[in-house]
Amino acid sequence: MTEAICVAPTGCVLGEGPLWSPSEGFLWWVDIRRAKLHRYNPKTGNTRRYDLPIHASALALADGGLIMIGDREVGRYDTATEHYEKVADINEPEGFRTNDAGIAPDGSLWFGTMKDDSQLPEGQYYKLTPQMAIERIGLPEVMVTNTMEFSSDGATFFTSDSAEQMILAFDHDPETGALSNRRVFASTLEAGCYPDGSALDVDGYLWNAQWAGSRVVRYAPDGGIDRVLKMPVSRPTSCAFGGDNLQTLYITSARDGLSDAALDRQPMAGSLFAVDVETPGLPVPEFGQQREIGRASCRERV
Repeated sequence: MTEAICVAPTGCVLGEGPLWSPSEGFLWWVDIRRAKLHRYNPKTGNTRRYDLPIHASALALADGGLIMIGDREVGRYDTATEHYEKVADINEPEGFRTNDAGIAPDGSLWFGTMKDDSQLPEGQYYKLTPQMAIERIGLPEVMVTNTMEFSSDGATFFTSDSAEQMILAFDHDPETGALSNRRVFASTLEAGCYPDGSALDVDGYLWNAQWAGSRVVRYAPDGGIDRVLKMPVSRPTSCAFGGDNLQTLYITSARDGLSDAALDRQPMAGSLFAVDVETPGLPVPEFGQQREIGRASCRERV
């Protein structure tokens, strides 16, 4: 593994939601604050920016386009025509918004909500079913929902309670979607940073971007730290595997809340970064596509 390099100096206020599209060979991500969609083509190095009608926070591939969640709604976005269509409202009060999301083994999109100015655990967990119905997931409320990842066998669900500086793991029943056995997978309290978005590799190791930590950490299946990737920015926000062999880790970042002095020290804050890794990422299914469940390796079980 080499060091992370800036591949797209986009200066996002709050870059988030990286998503690799294998059919296009593009990396998609959003700037939540500015309501922008970004696209990076690693073959040419070119980027493109799209204006959005919502403050999208996360994306999923669907039928040649994108499913996106943002504000208090879910919509479809046609990347060819740049047409957005709202498909469902999220029953949340004014002032709340969506945050991170991930595809479950049954093809549904799991996501969380939060309130930017709240100091209380008010964020909820939801799922968007392939039939476009929104259902609440019975998990305790948290302040900032992040990380929505499932192990390759579908038996473990990972999520971050960012404000509490914890990555949590649950037993997950792929047949029913039921969750049980809540436990702390890893804590960032001693490091003084906050777990943000994550991606899993094929060996079951969880890569987690850590806000205010200037790092991305690869956690072993038992929650131990396997390696630390130092970043040239203090606020990495999320990561996703991409490239032809899923051996490039793309990392989004933010400028949000940084002082002028801090921005002078880290001029690439808000950029998209990339680093080559040895272990390929776990492929991310499209929305509505059921994952072929295989047996997890002994290393992957937690």
